[in-house]
Amino acid sequence: MASKDGEPGHVIGAEAQAILFDLDGTLIDSTGATERAWHKWADTLGITGYVHRGHGLPARDTVARHVAVNQRAEALRLAEQFEEQETEGIEVKDGARELLAELPAERWAIVTSCTAKLARIRLQAAGLNEPTVMITADDVVNGKPSPEGYRAAARALGFNADTCLVVEDTPVGLAAGRSLGCQTLGVLGTVEASELNADYLIETLTQVSLRIAHHDGAMTLEISDTRFCRFL
Repeated sequence: MASKDGEPGHVIGAEAQAILFDLDGTLIDSTGATERAWHKWADTLGITGYVHRGHGLPARDTVARHVAVNQRAEALRLAEQFEEQETEGIEVKDGARELLAELPAERWAIVTSCTAKLARIRLQAAGLNEPTVMITADDVVNGKPSPEGYRAAARALGFNADTCLVVEDTPVGLAAGRSLGCQTLGVLGTVEASELNADYLIETLTQVSLRIAHHDGAMTLEISDTRFCRFL
């Protein structure tokens, strides 16, 4: 991917029929809660030197990296329990509430590696409503970077996946969107900018505004402050 620095005040736009959002790290900040839960999990199981590198992945995939096959079911149950209990500090990310309020309910979805129960707990903790379409780890066989979840969300909204924009904060999530031919918007905060391979890159969702074309209903996310943008 070629990249260049944008100029402040220069407007660029990502056009899509629907917008598919990741949850953790994209719409809400749950990093502290997530890492506390997983370190508690590792301490309980006696896993020394644990460093959480599972952002964007289903819990079952993280468990599989560290636990023998015959112990994974119980280890996964424990991980889910700890994550569901950790809600302190979960809050909506800058600009997310305002952007979601502008979007028609039938034109956006959440695709998350959380279970449905955990996603609802975190949405409630952040003060966000559950969308009409939400695809969780319970709805797919293969989690990110598999495109299965994003494909299911696009289908549920009634659009071809390659007409959608995927908004993500992790390499695995962006990879899932790219593999479907979606445009991608990377949000900084979880990993370094150099790790995010996206069509557009922003620091926060406060940098974007929504415009809907009345003639065909196409939506454009306009990025007015492009100092943090990369694009093809």
